[in-house]
Amino acid sequence: MSELRHLLEYRGESLFTSLGASPSVCAAYKQLLDGNHDEAEARFRRILLDNPKDHEALAGLAVCVAEDGGRFLTAEKLARQAVKLDRGSAAGFIALGYINLRGGRLQDGYRYLMKAKHLAPRDPRLQAGFAIYDQERPPVIAGLSRRHPVNQALGEVRNLKRNRAQMALAIGGVLGSLYLAGSLIV
Repeated sequence: MSELRHLLEYRGESLFTSLGASPSVCAAYKQLLDGNHDEAEARFRRILLDNPKDHEALAGLAVCVAEDGGRFLTAEKLARQAVKLDRGSAAGFIALGYINLRGGRLQDGYRYLMKAKHLAPRDPRLQAGFAIYDQERPPVIAGLSRRHPVNQALGEVRNLKRNRAQMALAIGGVLGSLYLAGSLIV
């Protein structure tokens, strides 16, 4: 999840203003993003001792459990519990997406990330999940390297369905190009 930390630094945001969660939950997420999984897990557990119904802390704990030794079943149970506590929050769905992606279930992970995006399209944790999804899924043309320019271009086209504004812009560009090409031929 360190990709998220770099993304937030690039955009000039802090996790505290982006999540809207309590400062103790944000401090625990900061530890998680810095790679201190043990410290983050301990903080999330302390928060849950005080408030067992804190869905943000439960989702963070689920990610910690998945990162620490790959206990994906336990992590998935915790994330599902976070979803049950607050179905209107993206935190549990982001955790489920992350856990499924790390566990190798790409389609399930992507589905959960899209649910989370529907609930909170500006949540910065989504970017980290989508970055993992893009790294894990196979390239568009299997015979070429993932870094080959053709695969990179086709991968960007494949990602357009996530952002409707980009898709509309791309379609407009293609239609404009076709119109110009048609007027040049006549």
